[in-house]
Amino acid sequence: MRLLPIGLLALLALMGCAATPRATGPVARPDPATLQNWSASGRLALAADGEGGSGAFIWEQREETTRLDLRGPLGVGALQVVASPAGLSVADAAGRSVDTEAARAELQARLGADLPWISLRYWMLGLPAPGETAAVADAGAAPWRTIEQSGWRIGYDAFTTEAGLSLPQRFTASRGAVRVRVVVDAWTLPPGEPGP
Repeated sequence: MRLLPIGLLALLALMGCAATPRATGPVARPDPATLQNWSASGRLALAADGEGGSGAFIWEQREETTRLDLRGPLGVGALQVVASPAGLSVADAAGRSVDTEAARAELQARLGADLPWISLRYWMLGLPAPGETAAVADAGAAPWRTIEQSGWRIGYDAFTTEAGLSLPQRFTASRGAVRVRVVVDAWTLPPGEPGP
């Protein structure tokens, strides 16, 4: 399926015009050992092999299980992706569902890229995934933080503060010809989530 380059260009232009906010005041990086339940919503744009598109997402993290609802992204319609240590599953708007390797192949065919679904939950928080070698660098200008891991480079252009935690607001993950831009419009943390 061909992806829509016009949607990608429009979203990238919109993101390029936005100010570059940076969290101020006393903040701390999230600890995935204690921050295990959270949600985020926003927009994403993906470019792969010269094609691209954009859409909206709702991300729900419940301990080790990720539920990602993609709406109208990349010309593929609505999808729900569930990733956990037990495997990966994908369901479309018609209710058709596939698991594990078939799910990975389905996502790669629809999105044009094989994304690191288990690592993404950590990268969403601005952290390297555990158990794999990573190079992390913080800077005094955008990108404020970069993570290089598993052949991917994640550059964080903006952070926001939620419950005393510094959380990504805008970042780009790239590997070879694949580029994923994420803008988080809203974070939801559990009530009473400890700050620094």
